[in-house]
Amino acid sequence: MSLRQSHFVPPVSYLLADELGFLRSVDVVPSRTTSSAEQLRALLAAEQDMVVTAIDNLFEWTRAGADLRLVAQVEATTPLGIHAGGDVESIADLAGCRFAVDAPDNGFALIAKRLLRDAGVEVDYVLVGGVRERLEALVEGRVDATLLGPPFDKHAERAGFRALADVNALLPGLPGQGLVARADLLGSAELEDYLRALVRGVEAGASMAEAQGIEFLERRGYQAAAATAWGTRACTLTVDHHGLELLTEIRRSLGMLPPDIGLEELCDAGPLLRATRSATIGS
Repeated sequence: MSLRQSHFVPPVSYLLADELGFLRSVDVVPSRTTSSAEQLRALLAAEQDMVVTAIDNLFEWTRAGADLRLVAQVEATTPLGIHAGGDVESIADLAGCRFAVDAPDNGFALIAKRLLRDAGVEVDYVLVGGVRERLEALVEGRVDATLLGPPFDKHAERAGFRALADVNALLPGLPGQGLVARADLLGSAELEDYLRALVRGVEAGASMAEAQGIEFLERRGYQAAAATAWGTRACTLTVDHHGLELLTEIRRSLGMLPPDIGLEELCDAGPLLRATRSATIGS
């Protein structure tokens, strides 16, 4: 059985597993998504089996009727910054601006809403899509500001757009993207084989010198953002439960926490535990 995976940017562990041949025994069909809404549509239509996405998306996706589980965390954190152009020099200057987001009520949009609310700033949220699409909208002048992560943050800076805030400094402990799979795949050998390959990718990265890892990511398309991506890569695929608590607290502070949905209940560690044990036995 093929495993169809969508992502905005391929995770470092996936690139390492691919580079080092750990995926040879796993039939993974990767694709780049344009938005979290498209990821949800594809999951509901059974056109995708798993997605790499912001963990917060599980709140709204579960409410939309998708039966999904968080099976791994593929970034230690997602490096994010608020970027803008023109005469904007601080978050306070964003009042009334057009702020690009992927989806209105989930994912990184809530990070932006929390930070802008804390700064007392109201903006006009514009639905644009994923990080590549948000960068394009910013460069083309269709929006005034947005959240960007590597490698698109560096593209924005080279194009003259200023980083107004380091999201990770303002929200320490922010968890990186997760691997979310359809619940009916949880007991499958294919998912376990894939997670085993990612575990081996993480282990291979741990044995690489920093300069070697950065050069690898430069070669695989990260370019100027390679150092940042290497520094925030997952050193374990185990989900950070303190990060889940932070995402829950952000929703609660915005009055957007569903009363009957919890991230802990949507996290299933079983497939990763089995994959890790078998990877250890086979090493």
